[in-house]
Amino acid sequence: MNTYPTASQANGVARTLSKHLSCTIVVYRTPQAKFVTARTSDPVAGNIEGIYRNGYCTPTLLSSVH
Repeated sequence: MNTYPTASQANGVARTLSKHLSCTIVVYRTPQAKFVTARTSDPVAGNIEGIYRNGYCTPTLLSSVH
């Protein structure tokens, strides 16, 4: 898990990681208004902003990406 100050930074990292590591990455917002990238096996402590798979944001009922 890594923490970023902005959503765009976290989303960019998640897109890159999901593409190059061939894994699913979750981006979520913490109560402190930080953004975290995590693998699906990591605990999520906030609101999910997006889920990235193969370099793309995956539509999901859990996601609130606009």
